[in-house]
Amino acid sequence: MKKNIVGILLFTVVIFTSNLVKAQPAEAPAQQSAPIPLEIFLGTDGWTSQLIIDKKLAAGSKFGFFGLSYLKADYDNAEFLRESINLAFLKYDLFKGVSLLSGAVFNSHWGFRPYAGAQYAYHSKNFMGVINSGFHLTETQNFESLAIVEYRPPIKGAWSLYTHIQGIYSQNTEISKHDRSFLYSRLGLSYKSFSFGAAFNYDCYGPTKIEDQQWGIFISTVLK
Repeated sequence: MKKNIVGILLFTVVIFTSNLVKAQPAEAPAQQSAPIPLEIFLGTDGWTSQLIIDKKLAAGSKFGFFGLSYLKADYDNAEFLRESINLAFLKYDLFKGVSLLSGAVFNSHWGFRPYAGAQYAYHSKNFMGVINSGFHLTETQNFESLAIVEYRPPIKGAWSLYTHIQGIYSQNTEISKHDRSFLYSRLGLSYKSFSFGAAFNYDCYGPTKIEDQQWGIFISTVLK
């Protein structure tokens, strides 16, 4: 059942994304929409993949969509380290960079939960920053924050330095203890829309804070 739900969510995200890309005007203002980062990480013990969508529903609209699809697996197929996290939020802009969020979170370990919160986001040619904070509205009523910062200062021609830090922290408010967190860092080079380099993933699970640390390499691209 969970596999079917994950498949449906991923299929919906792909279809929705393709429709948004087709609907973009030829010369839409940069602040109206953002590229779609797609990354694959290959570590010492396993791999992850991630796709992020942060798009306006239409040019000039106050409504938008924020989605994140994350998959993790261990090379030995350890069940505990198999994970899928999917976020699907409708956004409403209050003022520049600040939006209300409402939607759902799906995690392969505990299932589906509705979500409400807020977002601050900033996008430019060389920099991206996003902070989401909010509550799961059922079950444990987790308070969860996600932060993503990415900076690509130019080096020469089509080459640039690539730096990326991403973290999530989820607190189970029912028992006032840690539920899930991670901190991922990337350092490498970008050539046009492609990036590659060294990576470190730190994952932490449950109230007892079981840790999983991996070094590896990453390759990513930006879908426009």
